[in-house]
Amino acid sequence: MLDRRLRFGVVLISSGCTAAEWAKKCARAEALGYDVIGVPDHLNLMSPFPSAVAAGSATSRPRIAAYVINGCFYNHALLARDVATTDLLLDGRLEIGIGTGYVEHEFVSADIEFGSPGSRVRRLEGTLSGLREFLDSDALPHPAQRPHPPLMIGGHGERVLRLASHEAEIVGFTGARFRPEYGRTGLVDAPTLEKRVDLVRAETSYRPDGVEFNVLSKATVLTGDRRAAADRLRERYGPDLTIDQVLELPTVFVGRPRDIAEQLESHTDRFGITYYTVMEAAMEDFGKVIELVR
Repeated sequence: MLDRRLRFGVVLISSGCTAAEWAKKCARAEALGYDVIGVPDHLNLMSPFPSAVAAGSATSRPRIAAYVINGCFYNHALLARDVATTDLLLDGRLEIGIGTGYVEHEFVSADIEFGSPGSRVRRLEGTLSGLREFLDSDALPHPAQRPHPPLMIGGHGERVLRLASHEAEIVGFTGARFRPEYGRTGLVDAPTLEKRVDLVRAETSYRPDGVEFNVLSKATVLTGDRRAAADRLRERYGPDLTIDQVLELPTVFVGRPRDIAEQLESHTDRFGITYYTVMEAAMEDFGKVIELVR
């Protein structure tokens, strides 16, 4: 049997939604059994905090996650106010994912320096420090969850994962790194991801309550021909991986719902992942997997 502590999230895309359409999406995610509704933060989408409040109004059970805030875009004091206000309006259901941002043209559009990965991590460190200072203080408004809503920090680089290990309640593994030869990110193989997991385990060994491990799945394919589907995913997401390497990954799900349920059990055992997130395009298909493991 799978660990009952497993959580499942879905990132919903708000682009072009009316209020009624957004509410319908969120209600459907709740009906399918998702534990967390994720709201992304990109300039071509609706603003994440009002979207999170609307998601909360349309649902009663799921937690609502900013998945994830671009920490380089925000003044920490104003971000703290948004976080506290949103958590209050959600009656303490908010989770805050926060990262460095990775889409260069969004930085250009916002007239914010993109910089190097290292400089963005340094900016994120400053944002986190200021955010915690405001949320942990007596400044008003206070979030419903004290001292603050759970924080998630994700990435693949060693520096950002070390930061996550010490600052976050949830560590997100992207399982991908930028590949200049392709001009985009590509999935890493399972042993490489496992090394990142081991790094976080070592960095968090002093924390008695530990941290939760999250992974964002790139795709879910329901099929009876796993190898053919994995080959198609390999071409898109990991051109230098073999089919067998793709089938080892916790970042893509391939097979019949029962196959994927077994994959989850294996990934939880191997990587310690207990919080799986899929994109909206996979919401219905992955919902069939949730139904099997609940």
